[in-house]
Amino acid sequence: MVGVGPGSVPSPDDAAAVVARLRERVAEEQRRAARAAEIAARYEEQSAVGPDYLRSLNTRMAVLHWQMQARHRMSAALQEVHAIRMEAWADGRGPAFRPVFMSAVAAAMGVGSAAATLRGRRLAAVVTAASDALARAAHDLEVALGEGPAVTAMTAGVPVSAVGDSLPDRWPLYGPAVGELGVRAVVAVPLRHASGCIGTLCAYSPEPVLPDSVVAAAERVADAVTNTMLLPAPDPTADGDVRDVPLLAEIDYQAIVHQAAGMAAVQFGCAIDDAEHLIRARAFADGRPVEEVALSVLRRETRLD
Repeated sequence: MVGVGPGSVPSPDDAAAVVARLRERVAEEQRRAARAAEIAARYEEQSAVGPDYLRSLNTRMAVLHWQMQARHRMSAALQEVHAIRMEAWADGRGPAFRPVFMSAVAAAMGVGSAAATLRGRRLAAVVTAASDALARAAHDLEVALGEGPAVTAMTAGVPVSAVGDSLPDRWPLYGPAVGELGVRAVVAVPLRHASGCIGTLCAYSPEPVLPDSVVAAAERVADAVTNTMLLPAPDPTADGDVRDVPLLAEIDYQAIVHQAAGMAAVQFGCAIDDAEHLIRARAFADGRPVEEVALSVLRRETRLD
């Protein structure tokens, strides 16, 4: 299990409450999807009559609401899968470890592992949720090396993918390193919102092939996660509001990295970004997680000079 803060992990005894809240969200998303479909159908009818400018406007509105329907349906499907897995785990029929929401995201994209990364104005300021240890390790490599699919998708604002030998060709440091983890294909898509790009969603596969369906699914999932869970936009189809977003309960705030960078910046008289690069470099050189090195710096057990 990855990226769950203290006190946020339910036991099998209280998992029933988590499942109940998930079911509420599923029902709400299904209602919103149905409402969006009704509105889209009405606009489609109106697009067949009237002056050209109104027909064009109604056509655009129909397309918009069909997109909203697909978004809410995907959101409902993701949370339904998570609820089913959580219920099975609580009843002793599932895996030994509590299922995380990102594992449902990975399944929806047709891959074994996935990670979602939210970013602030600086690329180093990240918040991450991962489906498993492999996804977390792949993310840590990007943090340590400063390159990879999430970094590229975030800076370019477009989906990126690479398979097999193209991994080291595209990312000379990250490609070989992630290959040692057993990853042979990656996809990263931006998490886009009305306010801009707020992060990325990455998918990892052990197979050196990447069907087009994976990229398309990743974009649909990213749209649903961003606009119904992370930063939902005003929705004219909404007739309720059910909070407690599962993804947000699993994010890993890397405050410890930023604290260590602040200490190092004072020590060396450099910018915080430069100090974070020093921490990444040490983590990569030592083969340790970035957060572990940062904690060691804070405890004055590790010096970066």
